[in-house]
Amino acid sequence: MITGASSGIGKEMARALAAQKFDLILVARNENALEKLSREVMSQHAVQTRVIALDLVQDDAPKTLHAQVSDIDVGLLVASAGIDEMGPFLEKDYADLRRMIRLNVDAPTELAHLFGSNMAAQRRRGKKRTGMILVSSLFAYQGIPNFAVYAATKAYVLTLGEALTAEMKKNGVDVLTLSPGLTATPFAEGLEMNAALLPMIPQSPRRVARVGLRNLGRKMSVVSGLLNKFYAWENRLIPRSWPVHLFSFLIGNAMKSYQRSEEKAKANKARA
Repeated sequence: MITGASSGIGKEMARALAAQKFDLILVARNENALEKLSREVMSQHAVQTRVIALDLVQDDAPKTLHAQVSDIDVGLLVASAGIDEMGPFLEKDYADLRRMIRLNVDAPTELAHLFGSNMAAQRRRGKKRTGMILVSSLFAYQGIPNFAVYAATKAYVLTLGEALTAEMKKNGVDVLTLSPGLTATPFAEGLEMNAALLPMIPQSPRRVARVGLRNLGRKMSVVSGLLNKFYAWENRLIPRSWPVHLFSFLIGNAMKSYQRSEEKAKANKARA
């Protein structure tokens, strides 16, 4: 089962798993995109799919999802649904921040609890292995100004996943936390900043998905990309405040560049 399967990393996870002959439960808000992906993987790989259009921010959405697949022994959960509210903390509408917290924190936690219990029961019935991949972020490794709540929620996912890796091992459940850096997804493309000014190399969602699937059962957590690994682990070598201030400058500069470009485009349009 893959949440956030309609685009980006979740979509590529679905394609990679279908190629390995996994039957899929595809979950996201965009039913049309899910149906299109379902037809693609069924025609190419002869797998079965179930499409569930659901907004995981809604009240009791994880329980609703769990009930809708109660007839299936879900052997792998990929929790990749997520949203961001970029911008200065005090300028954000708290309703939007609350929505992000519910999707980035509450939903994966409840899904891990519900389906983790099912996976432990499968183990008792004799199934050898089950697994979970929780999608965090490179931004989980330190505070990120202008992404303050997003980084904090992804830090929660990272910490949760690491703990569950150790806890669930005895139940035969492999848990991996995947932390991508800048990735070429609709999510990243919608950010109001000039990403070209950031010292990051965008990765393809397909590459990130493969990193996650390859390391499930082998590692507790993984950061995709060599440069991203450096950013994640530099806090062990330097004071934590340094990268926070560095990202504050870099992201602030990228946001200003984007704003200047938008203003210039509006001015050109007005003159035309």
